[in-house]
Amino acid sequence: MKSLLVSLSLLATTLALHAAPTAAPTPTAQLSQFKLGAYIAGPQVTLDNAAGKAVLIDAWGIHCGPCLASLPDIEKIAKRYSSKMLVFGAESQGSKPEDVKPVVAKNKLSYTITQGVSGPIQFSGIPHVFVFDTKGELVFSGHPGDPRFEGAVRKATAGATSSGAAGAKPSGLDALKRPGA
Repeated sequence: MKSLLVSLSLLATTLALHAAPTAAPTPTAQLSQFKLGAYIAGPQVTLDNAAGKAVLIDAWGIHCGPCLASLPDIEKIAKRYSSKMLVFGAESQGSKPEDVKPVVAKNKLSYTITQGVSGPIQFSGIPHVFVFDTKGELVFSGHPGDPRFEGAVRKATAGATSSGAAGAKPSGLDALKRPGA
């Protein structure tokens, strides 16, 4: 009987450890705390384009299979929300721009590509996306395959202006000015 109880206890522990993990809370961060690397390709976005818009930063790499597989989905988001969200692809494997540009062209990416991203949130795996609302508040940090990701994009863009209207507050987007702008 004791052996059966021990076995049931081990089984319960194993099941608990393999149960679906609960969603980790989104860390607190501001867009102004993030810095993008040097411009590589795509539109050369300025602060004037960002006023009143949400922002998505996708940390990815050219030698990362899951990253390359997620590029079409990020491109769809960039196109769907183009009037309300700025999308940045931050190549985070230290690849040379001449190696990144063919990947950008092959995948027909329409958004800005930079050399990496840094900020207060440490992440070890890519792809990793950061979604900020129009106030520059982080609303999502995680894998683009996470079921909460698309909801976070919708939430972030809900209050965005379609035109980046004059007079809208920049909300920390000055950190995303391209070098030399």
